[in-house]
Amino acid sequence: MIEQELTLDDFAAFFRDVHDYDPFPWQQRLTEHVINRKKWPKVIDLPTGTGKTAVLDIAIFALAVQPAISPRRIVFVVDRRIIVDQVYKRAWRIQQRIKESQTRVLQKVRKQLSALCDGDSLGVGVLRGGIPVNNEWAHRPEQPWVVVSTVDQFGSRLLFRGYGTQPGMWPIHAGLTGNDCLVILDEVHLSVPFSETLTQVAQLQGEVQLPRRFGIVEMSATPSNAQISEVEHFVLRNQDLNECEELRRRVKVAKKAELILVQNDTALFSRVVKIVDLISKSKNLTSEPNKYVRSVGIVVNRVRSAREIYRLLEESGYTVYLITGRMRPLDRIDVLKLISPAVDPDRKREANEFTVVVTTQAIEVGADFSFDALVTECAAIDSLRQRFGRLDRRGACYSRTGTPARAWIIGLKSVINVKQPDPIYGDAIKVTWKELDQRCDTEGFIEIGPRDLVEFPKDAYAPKAPAPLLLKTHIDAWVQTSPQPITQPALEWFLHGIGQDRVADVSVLWRWDRSAEALRLVPPRQAEILQIPIEAARSWLAAGDEVDVADVARRIEGNGSKHSKQVSLDDGNASAWVRWVGFGKDPQYIGLEEIRPGDMLIVDPKLGGLRAGTWDPSSVEEVLDLGDEAQAVSGRKVTMRADPRLHGAVSPPLPSAEVKVGLSAREHISQWLNQYKANADGLSPRFIEIIDKLTCSFEYTQIGFDEKTSDTGYYVLIERDAYTNRTIIDLDETTLDGSDEGGSMTGTGITLRSHLDGVGERAAHSAEQLGLPSNLIEDLRLAGRLHDLGKVDRRFQAQLVGGDPVALEMLTEPLAKSQPGVLKHQGDYPTGMRHEIASVAMIESNADVLASAHDKDLVLHLVGAHHGWGRPLPPIIEDSEPQMLTYVFEKHTLSTSSELAASCLAIDMADRFWYLVEKYGYHGLAWLEAILRLADHRQSADEAMSQ
Repeated sequence: MIEQELTLDDFAAFFRDVHDYDPFPWQQRLTEHVINRKKWPKVIDLPTGTGKTAVLDIAIFALAVQPAISPRRIVFVVDRRIIVDQVYKRAWRIQQRIKESQTRVLQKVRKQLSALCDGDSLGVGVLRGGIPVNNEWAHRPEQPWVVVSTVDQFGSRLLFRGYGTQPGMWPIHAGLTGNDCLVILDEVHLSVPFSETLTQVAQLQGEVQLPRRFGIVEMSATPSNAQISEVEHFVLRNQDLNECEELRRRVKVAKKAELILVQNDTALFSRVVKIVDLISKSKNLTSEPNKYVRSVGIVVNRVRSAREIYRLLEESGYTVYLITGRMRPLDRIDVLKLISPAVDPDRKREANEFTVVVTTQAIEVGADFSFDALVTECAAIDSLRQRFGRLDRRGACYSRTGTPARAWIIGLKSVINVKQPDPIYGDAIKVTWKELDQRCDTEGFIEIGPRDLVEFPKDAYAPKAPAPLLLKTHIDAWVQTSPQPITQPALEWFLHGIGQDRVADVSVLWRWDRSAEALRLVPPRQAEILQIPIEAARSWLAAGDEVDVADVARRIEGNGSKHSKQVSLDDGNASAWVRWVGFGKDPQYIGLEEIRPGDMLIVDPKLGGLRAGTWDPSSVEEVLDLGDEAQAVSGRKVTMRADPRLHGAVSPPLPSAEVKVGLSAREHISQWLNQYKANADGLSPRFIEIIDKLTCSFEYTQIGFDEKTSDTGYYVLIERDAYTNRTIIDLDETTLDGSDEGGSMTGTGITLRSHLDGVGERAAHSAEQLGLPSNLIEDLRLAGRLHDLGKVDRRFQAQLVGGDPVALEMLTEPLAKSQPGVLKHQGDYPTGMRHEIASVAMIESNADVLASAHDKDLVLHLVGAHHGWGRPLPPIIEDSEPQMLTYVFEKHTLSTSSELAASCLAIDMADRFWYLVEKYGYHGLAWLEAILRLADHRQSADEAMSQ
């Protein structure tokens, strides 16, 4: 029996198999639109609470049904950190259900997606800020991925300046974000400038029309004034409501709010506490005393305000939680688990405990919370709409009681009655307050349901600066990644609008041991990283005034408070933090003035900086080092540092300790692990799981502290694979970005011929799976088979054998990777010389080599740029001791001198680059480069893993 192909009729079953409930009528209708018309609408305009994130399900299903025309990467862009996490959670659920494939429809979806890449059916990733320490989304251009990202992270990559990434990787990330992507821009009213930039970038294409499969979809929960056709503007219809009682209840739920005017921040804090007291005791909010008001949300405009309200409510004895966008993901996950029984909109029963959640703008977009009552600081009307979308989100409270859920809007005279614009919302708060005041009924209430807060004055909306006109001169500068122009346009205005003086974030994580060896064995992970504005970080580390921080993309001036740190650090502040610069590289000790946007700072836990899991520069409490927990949740490997500073009373065995009679070092450590688990009171479930895994099988490495005052050390335990009995290594392909020759020092002894053939076939196969024309497939294969010819240099080969002249003479053919045991450079290969430039010269020495090429210039460029250099000008140095480089390729002898400084090679390569940019487009050429370079990375990684 022939299995039927996946069709549109399977969508409802697919959705039900993933989520255990049926799709809404609009979700089915949008799926029909996408598949039947073979394109997405430009705008999806739906009220909050109607399930907009289901566009992920639709995009994945459409890719499975129509893989030839659907983008491989589905990128959900939203400018709120906490929402990135929540959208990721949905994407992860879809991924897991497809992976498990427990139904016929899910099996068909998995089969279709897996066929696109000969591997995992669907990847899920996050780009949230700081250095992206997990770049798996950028490893395989043909694999389907769902990537959830902030504007900064996706936008900077699209514009060839990926925040927090090495310059050598910029072209790869630009190629992958500018091609084969469906960009879903959520709550577009928050990201108007980036939307404009995105549209302009999409229009910049070359002469050769590659199968880019690039699309942009704007989503909004607020009324849109977009002047677009009905076909391109997808809206909710009355028929959708008539066909679904659940959807109708969500959209037509009644809610009401009361306005309260107070003097200033201090009055705001005390009034919030009084309102919470009223809610917890009053019999008037619902038909019965406190029966349905079990959760209260409090939303303010600044992180510092949220912290202060949290403190006051905690002191008043309430069960209160703090959630902001300025939290480490692991801390935020822990809080979300604790509040879930009270704020889950689909909760089956009421929470037993009265719960208060204090938060910021972080929950305005996409956060699937539902509070029974809401208190909010006044903001722009579009922000208030989003906040009210978290009040009785499913309409359940209104359905049960017949009473609208209540909200309180608190305005500050210090904001409303002054001429100076608010740093976050400009004059929008003043205009919004005035309009709300005029709409109050005779009892002083305002209707705030999903369809009530409409037709407000234009000035009531948060300021939206337009993006500059994107000119070719702008992108001409950005596309030059090596070397970069001395002067180049800043990205900020193109991401956030003209005149938006936004301060870029830096990433912070807390580690006791900041040594190179410790960071190699237990590298930074996203789950332990906090993003804060660079000015806030500098001020904190200098123990200066607190810089006010919000969860929106704007600078906040003033309103800071002085805090004093009574902390004594053995090495002084200068050694209390380091800059992490990537896998396998030594961290840098830097001063305050050296901190740059996008930096990752690894900080001493004694510096404090967190309270209740959120950013608090006034706190001097030691911060929990989450390095091992972050490894575990990353899914890469499990580690445990037996560092006494991490384990308190249950002191681990030190390397200098005497081993017990009859016990090996391994047995001694195993005994300690068992004792540790036996005293597990207070340990997190994550840490107990780490102990369980390591108890089964581990390897250990002894390292020393990075403290000048201590000469002791400790073990780092690393999980071993139970099936292969091999240590689970952490081979991150970004280490092969070409910034140095380290990618050749893998200790695998792979021959040059084997590596070249492997890269050529892998690049061609990837291009074929991406649907590229046959001429490009063949040119990519040829470029792969030629890319490393320059490694035949005898001095380079000497490096690969560890400088051993006997081993060098015994080589029967040149190597591509170093021999086993040789992991460091030893030899006379000139510093700064690039083997790929020599490869180009060797190819040009014999015209017959390129006889089969369809685009000879493209092949030469791909070879010369396969480590990210030469965009546009390659680095060519003088060779004081020139060598003749010779290789026979398919009976064609290639030969050139290594002295290339006097040749015209550099100018020719630069001219070739600009010609190809014009031919294939900025992102088209970068995409072709990415296909070859990633094939090289994967081939090298597979060679390393197979040894």
